[in-house]
Amino acid sequence: MPFYDPDQDPAHTLPSVALDEASTLPGKAGVYVFFGDSNLPLYVGKSVSIRTRVRSHIQQPSQGRHRHLMAQTRRVAWLRTSGDLGAQLLEADLIKRWVPLFNRQLRKRVRMISWNWPLDETRPALTDGQWVITARSRFYGLYRNRRDAQMTLKDIAAEERLCLRVLGLEPGSGRCFGYQIGRCAGACCGEESLEAHAERAREAMERLRIENWPWPGRVAFREGDVEGEIGYHVVDHWHYLGSATSLEALPAMPDARGFDIDTYRILNRFMGSLDNTIEAIPIDGDTETV
Repeated sequence: MPFYDPDQDPAHTLPSVALDEASTLPGKAGVYVFFGDSNLPLYVGKSVSIRTRVRSHIQQPSQGRHRHLMAQTRRVAWLRTSGDLGAQLLEADLIKRWVPLFNRQLRKRVRMISWNWPLDETRPALTDGQWVITARSRFYGLYRNRRDAQMTLKDIAAEERLCLRVLGLEPGSGRCFGYQIGRCAGACCGEESLEAHAERAREAMERLRIENWPWPGRVAFREGDVEGEIGYHVVDHWHYLGSATSLEALPAMPDARGFDIDTYRILNRFMGSLDNTIEAIPIDGDTETV
């Protein structure tokens, strides 16, 4: 399971076979790539058994997009990983880098927006791009645009009788319109303290809170299979940096990817069930950026 640099030319760096030789593919975890004419990546997939998954593509009744995919495929390449976590991380990363023609999901690395509500502030603020993680920061929700973020917070305000003016969603001062019609508990006019209002709002938004990165810096997730093969997947504040076969072999991995919602979701699923097959090994604590 060699380390692979996804910035390299995928057409010339991965082992591959023709579709009629699929029986020779590894029966272990990893990522596979269907290539068409001119070495064009058509589809990237992952599986705990590359051979089994590719065979299912071949045996599946061909219709619609799948029929076009199989008709255009000239060969299938693969890259082994040490398990399902490595395969999922690599699949999501390669799809965004190579944008294969037949992959619909995971293709875009969207610049997400979130509500940032520091513990000593009375209202949240929208933030995007580089999110600075500190002990006082709290991030709530991930949105593709400001409108979606604002509509979500307005819905919560309506459910909990929160003040749109105090939350920064409505201009003006003094009693808001919501208070006059019974939809605001009065934080805008002193009938509810700003502290009590903030506490109620944070509690209502808790279900949206993004988990803070539990470590000070980079972490290598050590993953092993039943045969003892080991891989290390390096992540920094939810940014997947790459994988290697040993800690000593870890290359310098610049963070050129940024925060990715798919990577965040993959890691959250696995971190909820860390066991003797996956171990988190802190590497350093140099960075505070998400």
